[in-house]
Amino acid sequence: MDPIKSKYSLYKRLLHKFQARRDIPFRRKFFIGYDLHGNTYWEFTIDGQVNNLRRKLEPYRKQFFEADYFKTIPPQWLQWLRRTRNVPPTLEELLQDEYRQARIKMLAQQADQKWIAEKERLVRDQAVRLANELDRVKRESGKIDEPIQEKIEANLEEKVDPKNPWLQADNADSNPIASAHIKPRK
Repeated sequence: MDPIKSKYSLYKRLLHKFQARRDIPFRRKFFIGYDLHGNTYWEFTIDGQVNNLRRKLEPYRKQFFEADYFKTIPPQWLQWLRRTRNVPPTLEELLQDEYRQARIKMLAQQADQKWIAEKERLVRDQAVRLANELDRVKRESGKIDEPIQEKIEANLEEKVDPKNPWLQADNADSNPIASAHIKPRK
């Protein structure tokens, strides 16, 4: 399927072929090619010197701001416009690049799904390990030595340490916003 056939009539495409010919004397503007959005690319001269040609883009649809055209210009044509590429890109090259980008997006989506599944698996494994550890502790809770049990109970009772503000904040039963004291300014 040719993406240009849907955008330009047969007459316009034949006119572009004629305008691409460089053997016609006194011609100042030469058609170079299309991109997939229907934009056309041209070389032209102001002073009649064919050695010093300028390059430009004529957009398929006019937009209010010229900066909006950059979202429809493929990188290959930008390279040609900026003279970092001497040979203009073909439609086949642009189609292959579009296919490559679609394939990369699909692979990136698959990789994202793989990482999400791996994260869920790790969370499930951690939950199973935690449940097994809790079950083991419950089974062994009657077997804990008396001094160790007393230390655990003492730590639980003495959780509020006046030297540790983090423990005080964790054990505070009141709403921190309601209990905040703001001194008025003088």
